[in-house]
Amino acid sequence: MKTFLNTDIRMTDALERQLLAEAIEANQSYALDVTLKNLFKKVAGFFKTPEGRMHHTVRTAN
Repeated sequence: MKTFLNTDIRMTDALERQLLAEAIEANQSYALDVTLKNLFKKVAGFFKTPEGRMHHTVRTAN
């Protein structure tokens, strides 16, 4: 196994800009996915029946 001592790796400006742009795009995409997921959860919550409350509000004729 080789060990690298004093290895100096330099990126070109174009490569650095490309990697930075890809990282920003990935971060924005992830944030959008999380936002959409939370929005769908809220919308789905409107269509669910409140099962816990429904049990307590229903009265029998006894």
